[in-house]
Amino acid sequence: MAAVARAIDPVSTFNHAEQLLEKQRDNEAFGLYFELRDSSRMAPLSYYRMGEILNRTGQIEESIDCHRKAFELDPHLARGLTTNDHPCHDYRYHFVEQTHTTQCPMCGEQGRKHSCYNAITKPDFTPGFDPIRVWMHCDACHHIFAANYPTDLIGALRQHNHGSHLSPRHEVFPALGRVLSNIRTLAPGNRLLEIGAGAGEMAAVAAEFLFDVVGIDIRPAYANAVAERLKIPVHACDFLDYQADDTFDVICMGDVLEHTTEPVRMLLKSISLLNPGGVLWISTPNFESAFSRVQHDASPLWRACEHLNYFCYRSLQAMLQTMGVAVVDYAISRHCLGTMEITCIRE
Repeated sequence: MAAVARAIDPVSTFNHAEQLLEKQRDNEAFGLYFELRDSSRMAPLSYYRMGEILNRTGQIEESIDCHRKAFELDPHLARGLTTNDHPCHDYRYHFVEQTHTTQCPMCGEQGRKHSCYNAITKPDFTPGFDPIRVWMHCDACHHIFAANYPTDLIGALRQHNHGSHLSPRHEVFPALGRVLSNIRTLAPGNRLLEIGAGAGEMAAVAAEFLFDVVGIDIRPAYANAVAERLKIPVHACDFLDYQADDTFDVICMGDVLEHTTEPVRMLLKSISLLNPGGVLWISTPNFESAFSRVQHDASPLWRACEHLNYFCYRSLQAMLQTMGVAVVDYAISRHCLGTMEITCIRE
């Protein structure tokens, strides 16, 4: 008598795989997800899970294929990954013109594929970005950078504003106060430029410390809101296009450097606008931070679609030293997990 094939209950099989995944039994879970690849109902979510597992095991090309297949099978995959009140719950996958690169923006050498993540589960996903984020690693300078981003990057940023960035977070004022108290002891004067004004928290605290503040933000909605709220000049432009009338004693670049396709050019321009002895303060995610070392692939930073670069303290410090600034302080951010704060003095 011929053997009878075992019938698979897709829902039960998927739920069992999810239980195994919670117990970190990736190999067993992968086998069950693989069995569901022909299930019209469960295949999209199964391909998504296989993509996550393949990423953890270093099979990046296969991970990319699985993540892409998941969206191709179900353009509304986000509905199965997020709750009804999630900002991206109704996202529909569609083609977005992307710029692809393998060249490190810090040193120009070729990178290798480092990891792949689905960014749609992050509440601040920005329409116009590909939800499948591929990260590259440069072995030459130990830098991590995005392999893909919107061809019209500035347009994508300006067309969408995150409501959370329009309302100042009052709870961060004390942490920023400590930062600016330290900067005040180092600064040769009062002129302060903030690159990336956001909701204006840093600018507001800087004004309390009696700095003369000028702001920049690439999103007009953010720039206009801060200018109106704080009654200070805030320019709505890309910093690389900013035409300064004068130099500054302090330049603050809070959570900005990770967003640019040209980090070296941004750093050089910042330093050129500093007076001798001026202070450059940078906060940016550190992929070698304590948070990143503990969280591994669970860190939300890997799914931040607007982030295009990730630095570590060693590589960023080395780069800054070649540009004529001395790093005088390193700190862990008190209000943003996984972020480092570097204070430099122009020599």
